[in-house]
Amino acid sequence: HPDDRARYIDQMQPEVIAGDPISFAALLQLPLQHRPRALLSVSMALSSGLRQQLGKHFRCPVLDLYSMNEAGPLAVFDADAGGHVLLQPGMFVEILDADGRPLPPGQEDVITLTGGFNFCLPLLRYRTGDRGALAMAGDTPMIVGLQGRRPVRFRTALGGWINNIDLTHAL
Repeated sequence: HPDDRARYIDQMQPEVIAGDPISFAALLQLPLQHRPRALLSVSMALSSGLRQQLGKHFRCPVLDLYSMNEAGPLAVFDADAGGHVLLQPGMFVEILDADGRPLPPGQEDVITLTGGFNFCLPLLRYRTGDRGALAMAGDTPMIVGLQGRRPVRFRTALGGWINNIDLTHAL
């Protein structure tokens, strides 16, 4: 029953709740009493407006993690730095134009990955489909203007919606 969601979270009292922007938008509608220590957004782009709304509502940090199955966690949003700070020293991040040429810092195009920690899936100029520009905050490399791929949703036979992450988990 839909009311069970709030009761479950209130009874379990998780310190961290992980989800995606679609599930977090639904979480805002629940009559929760529990306040987690942090929210961890993964799987798709989190807008700054929703990030602020979640932080204000739950009175906790909202970590916007840029990650993907192919590469793991890539970057986390840091408001003080002004972008998504890169997390993997073994991952070479480039911004490539349509012809595959690397662009200088500050120019936006497709985020492309080489390397990573998964030796079973070595990435070589893997075009993510996401967009952004490289920049530095002091000596900290980051992606600014990150624009993730649009979320994919599937309509059910009854007219409801299922987001792609929930479908992936079910499969």
